[in-house]
Amino acid sequence: MKKLRSIRIVLALAFFLGITALFADPTRTVFDWLGWMADLQFWPSCLALSLVALLVIVITLVLGRVYCSIICPLGIMQDFAIRIRGLFARGGFAVGVNGPNRRQNVIRALIAAAFFSGGFLGLHFAWLDPYAIYGRLASVSVAPLGRFVNNQVAVWSERHGYYLAIMMENVLPPMAFIVFAVSLAALVFALAAWKGRFWCNVICPVGAVLGLLAKFAWLRPRIDGNSCIGCKKCERRCKGRCIDVAEKNIDASRCVACYDCSAVCPKGAIKWK
Repeated sequence: MKKLRSIRIVLALAFFLGITALFADPTRTVFDWLGWMADLQFWPSCLALSLVALLVIVITLVLGRVYCSIICPLGIMQDFAIRIRGLFARGGFAVGVNGPNRRQNVIRALIAAAFFSGGFLGLHFAWLDPYAIYGRLASVSVAPLGRFVNNQVAVWSERHGYYLAIMMENVLPPMAFIVFAVSLAALVFALAAWKGRFWCNVICPVGAVLGLLAKFAWLRPRIDGNSCIGCKKCERRCKGRCIDVAEKNIDASRCVACYDCSAVCPKGAIKWK
């Protein structure tokens, strides 16, 4: 499973850098090559009644929540926070709240119901969409930087008799928008460093829907009771806080298919079946 985890990390980085480049490129040249990454985002494809949403659903029913660990830029951003936490806190996440959590399941079901019903009725719940949260952060950070670089290239090329780029007005969004975008992203980042994928498994409506589907996925993580020695390394490492070693149970609805648990298991007791 270590190779599978490595593949997941490479794919996640590729998606994160690609989607970030879409926001950073003012000429939309990158969109011609990588626009399909934006098309794969679940909630926008649902609003567009696109077959891409059905594709994400099928992938989830087969492989579990790989969307949350590979395709969603906000999920990957949270992994950065979790990685930073790991550099300072080797003990992993707090033990004692892992495994199925009925209270959290009720909360996320209510949020998802309000989000999806409100979205299709035209109500404004888009601030909870994970792609929109990352998009707002990118629009106030990498997008102005992209326009600045473009303008510098335009000035340099014009001085040398070339016209490689066109000057663009670099106007920042309103301050209220910047504060909201940065504050919400910072909240998600802080929650990830503190409690792992808490946002994905309690607040995020997309995570709630995909989590419900992941309970019936063809491939789901299982603990082999005969191989498990109860060291709880997987439980402490689990960013979804979904493993209960004592009960030999993994809540597939909260597993984000990162394969970190199987990578640290000394006996290979966690398998996808």
